[in-house]
Amino acid sequence: MVTNTPAAIDVTPAVSDNKYPSTPEEVIRSFLIAYPTDPVYAVQYLSPSLVSKLDASSVSKLLPASGEIAGFIIEKGDTSAESEKSEILTNIAFQSMSSEVQFNLEIVDGRWVIDQIVTK
Repeated sequence: MVTNTPAAIDVTPAVSDNKYPSTPEEVIRSFLIAYPTDPVYAVQYLSPSLVSKLDASSVSKLLPASGEIAGFIIEKGDTSAESEKSEILTNIAFQSMSSEVQFNLEIVDGRWVIDQIVTK
């Protein structure tokens, strides 16, 4: 009997050569690493249509809690290269709580970007 237990994903920055992430999961990881300390830098992982809807106040409220993120687990995901869309349900652990958050991604200019963030 095989069981699939979701693995917790560490949000410690990895040493890299500054390449843009190539998968939806890597985009989410990079966004969650950058967002708590530098929301402006994290905007690069968002779609132009999502960025156009944000202002100084709403950019700080993209996630259900603020502060350091301890980690996250991908609970389920559905990615289609044909439709260039991806939906990934995560459970994000903040310092004082955890919350289910769905990231909807799409391919824009050859890159996966976050088009919508929905707290469940």
